[in-house]
Amino acid sequence: MKNRVLVALLSLLLFAPFLGAVRLFDWDEINFAEAAREMIVTGDYLHVHIDYEPFYEKPPLFIWAQVLSMKAFGVNEFAARFPNAVVGMITMVVIFSIGSRLHGERLGWLWTLAYAGSLLPHFYFRSGIIDPMFNLFIFLSAWWMLRSLQGAWMRSAALAGIFAAAAVMTKGPVGFGLVMLTASVGWVFLRRSYRLPWKQILVASGVTVALSSIWFVVDYLQNGPTFVMENLAYQVRLLTTGDAGHEQPIWYHPVVVFLGCFPASMLLFGGLRSHTTEQPDQRAMRIWMIVLMAVVLVVFSVVKTKIVHYSSMTYLPLTYLAALFLERWIRGEQRWRWWNTALTIGLGSVWTLLSFGVLWAFQHKDWLLALPTFRDAFLREAIQRNVSWLGLEPYLGIVIVVGAITAWRLRRKGARTASVVALFAGTLLFVELFLPVVAPRIEPYTQGAALDFYQSLKGRDVYVKPLSMRSYAHLFYTDKPFHLSAAAQGVERDRWEPRLLRSRLDRPAYFVVRIQDADRWLRQTQLQEIRREGGYVMLERSRPDTAYSAGSATP
Repeated sequence: MKNRVLVALLSLLLFAPFLGAVRLFDWDEINFAEAAREMIVTGDYLHVHIDYEPFYEKPPLFIWAQVLSMKAFGVNEFAARFPNAVVGMITMVVIFSIGSRLHGERLGWLWTLAYAGSLLPHFYFRSGIIDPMFNLFIFLSAWWMLRSLQGAWMRSAALAGIFAAAAVMTKGPVGFGLVMLTASVGWVFLRRSYRLPWKQILVASGVTVALSSIWFVVDYLQNGPTFVMENLAYQVRLLTTGDAGHEQPIWYHPVVVFLGCFPASMLLFGGLRSHTTEQPDQRAMRIWMIVLMAVVLVVFSVVKTKIVHYSSMTYLPLTYLAALFLERWIRGEQRWRWWNTALTIGLGSVWTLLSFGVLWAFQHKDWLLALPTFRDAFLREAIQRNVSWLGLEPYLGIVIVVGAITAWRLRRKGARTASVVALFAGTLLFVELFLPVVAPRIEPYTQGAALDFYQSLKGRDVYVKPLSMRSYAHLFYTDKPFHLSAAAQGVERDRWEPRLLRSRLDRPAYFVVRIQDADRWLRQTQLQEIRREGGYVMLERSRPDTAYSAGSATP
């Protein structure tokens, strides 16, 4: 128990500080935070809304967590991200407990270190997106499905169903599908040891449907089948199209996971193998984790819409396999291969050089602007913003390769445990420094000018709308009230933008557009430019009390 409390405290110490150091990023972070803010504004805690219109893409469980956080800390960036810091703490305690139960406390510590000390796994607990919570529920459901094969099947299957229901309430039915697919494929590989788990699947499925149906039934009684139908249509759209421009090649997710989970991904291959000392429950866990990782990679590689965090469920099984290899290596049961060293130092050097090159380029924008390939109008304008740099930022990435080299030297001296700590400590330190030191200086180039403009309009009784781009930033950072929405004025969503541009208005209207699209809007509407900064152009309707007589206001 003492070690679990220690893991919890260390995890909060890692994940909670500086969560509000940088503003939320479009789309996902601001999308979910805005949904939570609107729940508080409207007092409707049963349904998710964006711009005060029903939002059918996600159930409300994660939004509820953000609402509780905002009730405690206010409507701000820290509150939007704090639920994931708590999820991170719980995840660390869970994997420490499971690792310790199966292999002893050393593997529990190795697993937590591998997770916290890898790039993307650590970073996601510092974000305000849904996936860390979703992944935790899927993992717990898959774990209890495995336990249901090994004894006390009714209780374990019921727990698997409870966590699957929580996954469904977090992100939709894909959570239940991933668990059942893992259980089915996993049993195929374990069929000589365990009977067909049809009873477990029935119980888990029944509990999942029963619990998740509580919210769905209440919503159905109030609004009919709209949410179910719209959410299913959204899931089909993700499966069959590159929604919102997120179509990537089929190898996208394996590459993202391999590169982004450094350094754990350099070590997972050793954990794929069986070993003569492996106990039956350890073998089952290893196979179960391989299957879970493979299922996620295959499913989201087939899905047309590919976003980097869709494969984040793989981080848990991947870091387990890396920790399993390290535990065997420390015990002398498995060899450290030359290519493990080559991969860790090699990719560590790549990350260091990439970090140095990108941050150095931001600080030497004249050199960057001289590149013939740097022609995008938005990027050229954005990079010219005045941002105060300390000058040391490019060198932060050195801690990554220093950790890898230090680990190599310690291995040569026979200090195996210390070498593992050094390897992951370098990456962990880099992520810890990046959020408070680097991210606030990168954000002004990417979205800073638009967010500054939105925040300058906060509290003013004006309409605000981005043009030619999908964004939720104007909603959250103007603290948009209900009476300024299309829903409050009885206007259909598709007609809201033309109305703001062409119809008689009762208050001023302001618009934000990317610089490459600005000329079209200025040429084809009666909008006037009031500011041009950071790749964005800010426009206004100077005479909102008169309707436009010009042609179409939608270029």
